[in-house]
Amino acid sequence: MERRWYALLVETESYAPGPQYLNWTAELRPELDERHISYALAPEKGSRLAAQTYVDQHPHLVQLYLGSNRHHLIREQGGRCWYCGRTLNTTRSGLEDSAELEHQTPRARDLPESYASSNLVVSCRSCNNPAGDGKGDRTLEEYRAYLLQRRYPGKSHLFFYGEWLRFLRLVGSGQLSREALGRIAFNSFLHPARALAFARVLLLSSLDQESGQ
Repeated sequence: MERRWYALLVETESYAPGPQYLNWTAELRPELDERHISYALAPEKGSRLAAQTYVDQHPHLVQLYLGSNRHHLIREQGGRCWYCGRTLNTTRSGLEDSAELEHQTPRARDLPESYASSNLVVSCRSCNNPAGDGKGDRTLEEYRAYLLQRRYPGKSHLFFYGEWLRFLRLVGSGQLSREALGRIAFNSFLHPARALAFARVLLLSSLDQESGQ
């Protein structure tokens, strides 16, 4: 599937304003048509840099869509990156903390799970960026293995913030007790042989909140 860079100015159901590397026929045009967005608000550009520059030069045309998948997931994740837990910037694109939709099994793999709604999370640009230590086109487990080797040598496992959030949701729905949450935190997430991709204080503060309820 051929993809090109587009400078998307109006948020669609699945794509945030900013540079988007998409197939026009299968991915971008249907989203524009669904929201009756003019094609002029998603011009094709030759590179990511050119697309980002165009968006930055037209801030008055940028429109957010609070009903989008991105904003739904931002709310579900408490406004934090699924990977590193940093607070997300929901209004500007191209920054390290910009909120981006992320496919945990990349669309480039063209696998059935690539297109499942459960495959989508929101990450910061830094974690999603293929440059540096970002995930790029790696799968979730490939990214985990990459970071373990690069940042946490000697550790047996790496936990992402979204994985801790899942347990918090189980407590919130009554499917897991606060006592069990504490055991999971100290016996698994905080085990000395394992590592966290997010700040330890996020885990400890959420434990304090749960114990205080």
